[in-house]
Amino acid sequence: AIPLKFEAITYAQFDDTLKVNLYGSRNTIAALLPHMKSKGGLIVNTSSIAGTIGVFGNTDYSASKFGLIGFSEALRSEVKQYNINVAVLCPPDTATPGFQNENMTKPEETRAISEGAKLMTSDQVAQILFKELPRKKFMIIPGASGKFSVVMKRLFPRLVNTIIDKQIKSVSKK
Repeated sequence: AIPLKFEAITYAQFDDTLKVNLYGSRNTIAALLPHMKSKGGLIVNTSSIAGTIGVFGNTDYSASKFGLIGFSEALRSEVKQYNINVAVLCPPDTATPGFQNENMTKPEETRAISEGAKLMTSDQVAQILFKELPRKKFMIIPGASGKFSVVMKRLFPRLVNTIIDKQIKSVSKK
């Protein structure tokens, strides 16, 4: 992710983000699926909390991650007959070199929105993923605050949007 306000995101950046996050998964699965059909297996795609809640400064990233969830859901229904399970991992902000790079371009509004979320380590995310895989859940959301955010967005979208709007507005007033 290279967080920027929409007008600063070039067509090339938007295209690159979709190619990496959406087409990258598609291309990998397309290469492996013929071999998996006879043996069964598991496909785990990595989306993000930003694939369930559109985040200021991430129009390209959120679009690609929302798309990956839809892609995974459709794929899941197609490959189930071959004993292939599909899951999608939706981690929150995770302490990685990529996250450090994100912070270099992240708009203040984006920082304000993510301040309340707990930063996880990649080891924590991996531990939760491996714990949840045997349960054959479709969507795996590491961390209590991430789960809470996703559930609230599904049940009370206007409330979540109001809270996010207030966080954005608090930055604009400064």
